[in-house]
Amino acid sequence: MLHNHQHKTAQCLMIKRIMMNKNCEVSLDWHRSREVQTLVCATAFLVAVLVLGVGGCAVNPPAGDTGLRVRVTAPVKIPAERAHATFQRGRLANVSSKLEPYCELEVRRVSPAQGARIESGEFVVSRINSRLLVDPTTRIAAITLVSSCSDPLFQESIWWLRSDTPSDVIYLRCIAPYYNCAFGPPLQPPQVQQQVGRYLAVGWAKAPSQAATQLPGVSSEQ
Repeated sequence: MLHNHQHKTAQCLMIKRIMMNKNCEVSLDWHRSREVQTLVCATAFLVAVLVLGVGGCAVNPPAGDTGLRVRVTAPVKIPAERAHATFQRGRLANVSSKLEPYCELEVRRVSPAQGARIESGEFVVSRINSRLLVDPTTRIAAITLVSSCSDPLFQESIWWLRSDTPSDVIYLRCIAPYYNCAFGPPLQPPQVQQQVGRYLAVGWAKAPSQAATQLPGVSSEQ
């Protein structure tokens, strides 16, 4: 029980840091300066850590609507004593390879010893946060881009999921690894669909305008 409590406390602090990190939302127009994006994200992360208290643990997905939708289409099993399910190459995975793209569906509670299942759910992607990491497990931000090209960097994107009905699901987190000093965007919806496979359906509420340069609910910082 103590292990679960400590795990949940750490999880809540991580979630609150993400939610406070509004300056770390990036544009889907990936032609802008990656250095600027990284510095903005790192600054926002440090401010969040300093400002955040260790109070309550309630987590509510932010308001908004990016136009994206996520629907549970097959039962998703949460492994015992974890608070997320991992998807890679269209399958549920107990352990993911950090050297390939993968996604995690995060829930509010650590599952019991017998695990837990998400049977259904329809969600609005209310906001998307994205930042560059040096480690997807510890979520250490890449404060600068000056590093060895032998070390991978990881584009993290977090899709906040809001439902009209009560749900334990909080967000869908996806990781896109990059190597040899080559950088790119987070996983896009078709790539996310490849990772989550038959378990989740990713789509648009309506076809996005080709003239649009960014999704509603995703801000751009210069």
